[in-house]
This record gives sequence, C-alpha cells and structure tokens, in this order.
Amino acid sequence: MAFSNPSRPQLNLPRHLHVARWVAIVIFFPVAIFTAMASVLLWQLSRGPVDVTFASKLFEPVAIASGPRPGHPAGRLRWSDLKIAWQPSSRGVPSGLVLAAQDLKILRLDGTVADRAAEADTVLSLSALTKGILSPRTLRLKGAYFALRRAHDGDVDLDLPDQQHKGRGTPIQLIRLTALDVQDVTVTMTGLPKGQTLRLGPIEAHTRLFPIARHSHDFVWTGWGKTTLQIGSVKTLFSAQGSQSGAASRWTVSSTPITPSDLSAFDPALARWGVPVSMQADLTLPAHGAMPQLRDILLHLRVGAGHIVQKTLPPLDIREAHAALHLNTDAPGLLGATRLELTELTLTVADSEGAITHLGASGNARLDDLRHPQSMDGDAEIHLDGFSFATLGSLWPENVMRGARRWIVGNITDGHGEGLHLQSHLHAAGGLQHIKPTTVQGSLDGHGLTAHWLRPIEPATGLEAHLGFDGPDALVVSFGKGQQPDGNGGLIAVSDGNVRITGLLEKDQSGDIDTTLHGPLSSFLTILAHPRLHLLSRHPLPFTNPSGDVVAKTRLTLPLTTHLKNSDMHFQASADYAHVHLGSVLFGRVIDGASGRMSATEDGLDLTGDGTLGGIQTHVALKENFRFGASSRVVQDITASALIDPDSAQIAGIGPKGLFTGQASMMAHYVQRANDTADLLLSLDLEHAGITIPIWAKPEGEPAQASGHLAFAGHDVTALDELQAHGRTLSIAGRGTTVAGKVRGIILEGFRIGRTQGDARIDLPETASAPVGVHLDADPLDLAPLFASPAPTPEKPRHAHKDETPSGAWSIDLHAPHVFYGPKAAVGGVVSHFELRNGQLVSGQFALEAPTHLTATLKNSGREHPFQADIKDLGALLAGLGLYDRISGGEAHLDGVFTPDLKPLVRLTDRDMSVSGFGAGLPPFRGKLEMSRFEFLHPPGALTAVSFLSPLHWATTHSDHFEVDRLSMPMQVAGRVLMLHDGVIGNGALGATVKGPIDLDTSGVNLEGTIVPLFGLNALPSHLPGIGHVLTPEKGGGILAAAFTVRGTVGAPEVSVNPLTMLLPGILRNITH
Repeated sequence: MAFSNPSRPQLNLPRHLHVARWVAIVIFFPVAIFTAMASVLLWQLSRGPVDVTFASKLFEPVAIASGPRPGHPAGRLRWSDLKIAWQPSSRGVPSGLVLAAQDLKILRLDGTVADRAAEADTVLSLSALTKGILSPRTLRLKGAYFALRRAHDGDVDLDLPDQQHKGRGTPIQLIRLTALDVQDVTVTMTGLPKGQTLRLGPIEAHTRLFPIARHSHDFVWTGWGKTTLQIGSVKTLFSAQGSQSGAASRWTVSSTPITPSDLSAFDPALARWGVPVSMQADLTLPAHGAMPQLRDILLHLRVGAGHIVQKTLPPLDIREAHAALHLNTDAPGLLGATRLELTELTLTVADSEGAITHLGASGNARLDDLRHPQSMDGDAEIHLDGFSFATLGSLWPENVMRGARRWIVGNITDGHGEGLHLQSHLHAAGGLQHIKPTTVQGSLDGHGLTAHWLRPIEPATGLEAHLGFDGPDALVVSFGKGQQPDGNGGLIAVSDGNVRITGLLEKDQSGDIDTTLHGPLSSFLTILAHPRLHLLSRHPLPFTNPSGDVVAKTRLTLPLTTHLKNSDMHFQASADYAHVHLGSVLFGRVIDGASGRMSATEDGLDLTGDGTLGGIQTHVALKENFRFGASSRVVQDITASALIDPDSAQIAGIGPKGLFTGQASMMAHYVQRANDTADLLLSLDLEHAGITIPIWAKPEGEPAQASGHLAFAGHDVTALDELQAHGRTLSIAGRGTTVAGKVRGIILEGFRIGRTQGDARIDLPETASAPVGVHLDADPLDLAPLFASPAPTPEKPRHAHKDETPSGAWSIDLHAPHVFYGPKAAVGGVVSHFELRNGQLVSGQFALEAPTHLTATLKNSGREHPFQADIKDLGALLAGLGLYDRISGGEAHLDGVFTPDLKPLVRLTDRDMSVSGFGAGLPPFRGKLEMSRFEFLHPPGALTAVSFLSPLHWATTHSDHFEVDRLSMPMQVAGRVLMLHDGVIGNGALGATVKGPIDLDTSGVNLEGTIVPLFGLNALPSHLPGIGHVLTPEKGGGILAAAFTVRGTVGAPEVSVNPLTMLLPGILRNITH
C-alpha cells in the first residue's frame, strides 16, 4: 500500500476540480473493474468452457412464451447445467459464442414438461447476436423430445397451452450453420384432424460443411441421416446420404412406401390417393460460397397397387406405376431458367372388369424461373396399349378433358381401342395458369365400336374408327364400316363419318358429328321421326309405306354438357334418294321410282324429286317448317307437277284408252298451317292435249283449263270450291258440299260441254256400302259423238274387250228432254235411273217419248236380273234413230233374264262367254222378243217370189211391202254374240223359221232358216204327235219349205233362198242345212 508524504506540501485545487476528480474516480472505477473482470472471463473462455450454472440460476427460468397474465409465462426454459466458451476466429470464420447445456426443459404454465433435451450444444455467431439474431454455426442435439401443436389456422408452434403471441420474437437464421449432429430426437404433432398424432423420430443426422479445397471459400455439405414418420399405425422410413462430388455435394434421399391417403390429416385432398408411394431423390448442391445451393433434382417415384378415389365416379384401379423426373436450373439455389424432364412414366391400370392396360409417358419443359415462372415451353408424349371402350370410363380420370370424356365414355359403349399415341407442345406466357398446348398430334384405332350419337336413338354398331387431332383444341374421330339400326328392325350402313370435339382447352367442349349413311328410306324416315330430334315427330310426312335407297350426309352439333337442351342442338341432313316408293301422296295414289334430294335441319325439311305418281311422271317439291311462331304460319308446303300423255294416263287409269292425245300439264299445291288448317289447289292445263270423251272433243292446241280448291281443318274437309273448267266449247263451274268434315256432294250449275247444257249433282255416300248418287238434268244432252263413226283402229283380239263400267256402288238419274245422237237427229223425253254395284248394273228404268214411247226395266232378284222392254212402234224407233227404215209399225215386247247360269247354245274360244257383253258387268241374257203386226218394206225379190206360192193370199201379196202378223224370237246373248233359235215370223200366206248367231262387235250375220208357203195350212202337220217332228223338223215350220241363209252384216244382209228344198221331205231338208 502507498502512503502520502507528509513533508510534501499539500496541493490545493479549486473546488470544482476537486469535485470533478472524485466523479471521474467513481465512474471509472466500476468500468475498470468490469473491464478487468471481462478480460479475465474472456481469457478463461478462450481456454475452454466455463461453467456458469451457478450464475445462470440468477436468471432462471427464462420466459420463452408469454402467458395470459404478466409474470405468468406460458413457457419457461430451465436447465440443470450451462457452460459457455469462446471460439476465436479462425481461417476466415468469425469468432463465436459456445453454449453447452444439459437437461434442458420447457415447462408449461402448470409446471408440466412440454419439451426436453438431454444435451444441446451450439456455436452462435457474435456478429448476428449483437444484432439480436440467433444464428448458430453448429448445432448438436441428443436425447431430445419436442411436442408441437397444429392450430386451426394451420400454424404450427410448441405445444404450450395459453401462450400469447406478442411481437415478432427472436429471429433465427441457419445460413451460418456448418455442422449438425442430431441423435435420438423425436418430434410429435397434435391438433391434426380426427385426433391423429404425428410422430417423427427417432431422428439421427450428422452433417458437415467442408470447403471444396484448401483455402477455398466454397463449401459443400456431406453426411447422413435417417428417421421414421408415423401417423397412427402408418409408418415410413426416410433416409439421406450426402457426399462430395467435385465442386458439389450429392445427396440421395429415399423413403419406404407410404400411402398418401394416410396423410390426409395434413391435406384432405390426399384422402383420394389410396396407393402406396415410395420415393428416391438425387439432389445436387453445387458449392456456392459458405452455403451450397440446390441446382439439380432427379426424382424417382414408385407406386404400388391401390385405388385413386374420384369425386363422382368409381375409383381408378392402379396396379403399379413408376415415374422419373429430372429438374435442373441454370443458377444455384433453384434460380434462373429451369429444365424439367419426365424421362419415364409407366402406369399399369385395370378396368372395371380387371383387364390390364399400360400407359407410358415422357416429356420435358423449360421455365424462365422456377419460383416465379412467367413463360414455359415443353413437349409431352403419351402412349397407351389396348383397352375396351365398354370399360373406358374406369380408366379415364374424370377431370381430364371432361367434355370429351363425357361424350366418348357416355356414347361409345362397346368396342376395342389400341395404339393410342399422343404428342403435344405446351406453351405458357404470363404465368403457368395460362399454360396451353400449341400443337397436338396423336392417333388411336377403334374396332367394332358401338356409338350413341344422340340418346335415346339406337346406337350405330360395328364401327371402325381412327382418333386424331386437328390442332391443339380439336379431337377428331373418323369412323366407318358400321351400321345404324332404325329401331324397327331396319339397318342403315354407315359409310364414313367424323366426330369433332373442340374446346379441349376450355371448361366445356362442343361436339360436331357428321356421317355418310346408306340404306332404305323407311329407316331414315323412322330415325328422323324420333321424338328426340323434334323433326318429323312434330310434323310427320303425309306418306305411307316408304321404301327406296338413300345416300345421306348428316351433321349434329351440340355442347358436351351434362344437361343438354334441345335449343343447344343443331341438326343438318342432306340425302340423295332413288327407287323410292311412297304411298298416299295425293288422293291415295302412290309414287314409284322416285329419285331426288332431301335436306333437313332443326328449322325445316326440303324435299325435291321426280317419280311416277299413280302411273304419271311427277315432280314433287316439299317444304316442312319446324320453327315455332304464329299459329297462321305455314308448316308444310307441297307442290307437285306432272305431264300426262296417253300412255301414262292409261297406266294411271285416267279414263279409257283414247281419252286424249298430246300432253296435259297438271299442278297440285298443298299448304298446311300450324293451326291445322290446310289448302289444296289443283290445276290442269289442257292446251296441248286433244280430248275425246263420249260427249265432247277438243283438238290439240285449243286452250282449256281445269282447277279446284280443297280446304281442310285437321283431317276434315271444310270446303270444296272453285271447281272450274274452261275452253272454247267448255264451261264448268261448281262447288262441293261438306258434312262433318267429309265431302258429301258436288254441284255443277249451268255447265256447258259442247252442245250439252244443264245441271248436275253428285252425292257421295256416307257409308262404304251406300252408292254414289249422280243426278243429271240436261237440255239438250249431246250424245252425237258417242254414235259417230270411229276412226279406223288396228283390230284387237276380241277377248281383250274391257268393261269400262265404274266400280263401286252408283245410283244414276238422268232427265233430258232432248238428246242428240247425231248432228241434228235427236230423241226426246229421256228419263232413266240406274243402280250399279261393284261395276255391275243390277237394276234400272229407262224411258223415252220420241220418236216413240219406249220403256225398259231391269230388276234385281239376287243372282238373276229380270229384264223387260216395251216399244210402242219399233219401225218408228228404228227409222227415227236412223238405224233401219224398212220396217213399219210393230209393237215389240222383250222379256228375259240376265243370269250367270245360262248354258250358251254356242261357245266361242275367243270370247268370254260368262258375260253378256252389253257392259255394266251384266251376265249372259236369255229372253224372247214378241212383236205384233208390222210391215217389212221393199222386201227382197226372193221373198216376194216365194209369197206367190200361196195362191189363196195373192190378193194380199205386194212387191213393195211384206206384212207380218207376228214375230216370236227366243234368243241368248253371251260374249257379245246374239244367238237366235226357234224363231218364227210370218203371216197367213207365208211364214219363216230362223236361227243363228249375230256378232254384236262386227254386226256379222250368220242366220239360216226356212220359208213356209201357205203357212197356216202347211204348218198343221207339225202339230201331229209322233211324226210331226219328222215331217217338219224346224219348230214352227211346214211340210213344204224353202231353205234360206242370211250372211253379211246387219246393215247389208245377203239373203239366199233355195226353192228346190221345197221338194224334199222335212227330215231330208234338215240334212241339206
């Protein structure tokens, strides 16, 4: 100790300096003491760890998490032993503070241990520590346990109940870490869904950061590590191994298989992946200063058998898979441009029936930046072997091209596919959310496919198909060689077609289906009439029994959405047809041999064609309107035009042959509206036709037209009017009458046809068995053309005579005061009524008053038809009609019966002997003509000469006329042959017998008989019993008689008399005949 020298004089300082000195001593002394102590401490730290446990107890416990109340932390850190040391700087590594603790514990608010560590060592960077940052350079943990809890918002923190998060806490940096040793460390996490607990551990890891070369400033990581991850009963092992490779460290990280669905506690989306997955990753971390940076990753994934759950569909059945993905960046730290390469992807999947399909894929991509990519370009390639379309839905994931998947899986329900190969280039600009393919190429072949093009219409079957792409946004399926059932047993051949699915890059896709079909018309119309198309089902075609060949092209466009509206579909069809038959085209007539074209859309249908309508070549144009609108809109428009010539008219049955010459033009126009009303206009142009009917004729080139109108309401006829026919000698105007939607009559008022004028009414039957009523009142009625001499025509076989009587039931009434049968010749007072059934005249009455009174009656007694006719003056009738003027007087009565049971006296092989030949379907006739006194004027000389053989009657014999007292003539008519037999004619002086046929077609006469002089006396022996027939073999003949014959025609008979036969007895005279 130093003492002051008392002999020295005292230094007296000013007071303020004295005070300053003591203040400096007070301030400097603690600093000096602290500096000295710090120096001693640093000297001790530099020599080795210093146990500061006792001193640290002054600060224990350390609050690490604030609690709900001040002074009550939720987490407190305690330790049993704490040592610190100083690590001087060396080789460029700054100095650091070494902390070594044992038996570390983190206590909860209630005092329970939350986390613990048996040993923990670390070296903290002093430079970072002075800034309030914990930045360890080395870290060693042993025998540690950490309990973590996952919060509802997803944050993970220490499992410390009631802890309060205030402030930002002490930041921690690991960028200076150069060594890590972890042994027997376990981490648990609670707060997971479904009360699960995650356990990671025990963890063992030993890593070091080494310079790549001596004195190098670049370092690499080496080491190894392993741990076990367990969630519930699920457990997997992770391992890592790192070593130096040149200027980089290479790490291999691998795991044993784990099923992602077992990790759904972390992410519910993982619950779908029920397949075991194992992983191996090869990581390359090039040296980059003090911290190596990851630059290259090669990842291998292996997938075992399992299922991938889909949201709305059955799970995908995965059997195995393997993928290899390589990632490489231009700069360390996964910075700069990045290259991704899928070097291998193989997938084995089973369909719903257990059939195995193999999928392979590869690809590559280049990104401008891995962390914040803005642009990308890449290529991908996929190939798939065979599969069944029936089970394709169990192979095709539900979120891949949803619209295309929905259509293909839902509509191609059977068949086999093979050889799928797909290549695509992908590009993105402005972020990966804008990634799109720029080119797509690929192919797939399908065999024996069954495809529904629009349910519930029957599917096409047996199709051969090829799938390809038309750009990145369109999938094209080309198909052919199949058949399309119509649902009624008919088949349509599918020649070729395409299904084009566009919008593959959009949320929903659209489909465009076009096909070429060939088959029967009936099948096409059946499909077009399906209610799903809303075409002919709402507006059926008015035809029956369609047949023929059709080649059609159809197109259907529609969105590939789940809920499809009718307004979303657009249908087009065009067809060429040939050899077509359609029934009930116009008034029940059929069209045959038609050919033409048809087109249809959802808006309407157009049809044009040519064919034979009822035997007439006709052109038809039809338009159907399917659009909705006003009730007065036209929904159907049919126009038919035809040229009628004599041959087509004969085939069509339009009147008898020879009705007309030249050509007539016919037009029919039918219009139907949405309110179910319709109009039919008919017109006929006869200018270039020559018309010849029994009562009228028109030459070619003379104008004439006819027309009419029908109105309909539904199936009911509401009007028949505007019936007109006009020409030089033709004027007809009429109308129809309708009752309850049916035409019941036609009325013609004041018509003129040639010289015929009058009124007519036609009453149509209300029932099928009722007759058609025809009422004609004409004055005059011109029948002269009917009696005019026809032009010579080639002779036809006589058996070809055709009965032109109309079929059905007819009731005809005629009243004509004057009837012309020649240019000027006429009869008067004609009144008649006829009844016809099925083409046969069954009853009737006929009467006329001039030139003489005549009545005729035909009765209906079932199988037979009795007939009677009375003529007051036959001579006047024949002369008045201009038929024969050599008979005067004579009242005639004809009585007989038309019967099918007649046995003709003569049969001709070229005639139909089962009919009479009078027409009207009348059977053969049997009857007898009786005639009273008449005179035969200007008789032949032979007849006069024979008359002089009766001397008793010379006074009454005249050369200019021959008086006949009576005539009795039995007869038969069959096959238009009038057969006379046992005919007797004569007076008291002279008589005659006659028999033989008269041909009513040719007027040919082939008669024979005898002339009997002294008729009254000479004929008496014929009545003697036993020998009368020997003496007079002719009925009504005499012992003495001259044989005669009549040949030629009725108009020019040739009479030949053989007087020598009077010398022969009756039996020998008969032989001479």
